[in-house]
Amino acid sequence: MLELLSAAVTVGDADPQHGALLEDRVRIARGEQQIFGTQLTQGADGTLIPYPVANPDEVEALRAAWGFQPLETYIKQVAAGVR
Repeated sequence: MLELLSAAVTVGDADPQHGALLEDRVRIARGEQQIFGTQLTQGADGTLIPYPVANPDEVEALRAAWGFQPLETYIKQVAAGVR
């Protein structure tokens, strides 16, 4: 499915954010680090945190380039149940 969605994003037939979300989800399922920080887990203190990100120093710029809100805002909205 990831290949099909990636191809659709490339030709403009799918939302790039959907491709990014699936890319991160597949990477986490494979035991790899995510790219965009879209996949969250519960930290030791019970708060939501992102699964490990491959390039944490670059994730905010990458999220902005792909139209995502800042990671902190995203985490707060998911925690509050807002979409």
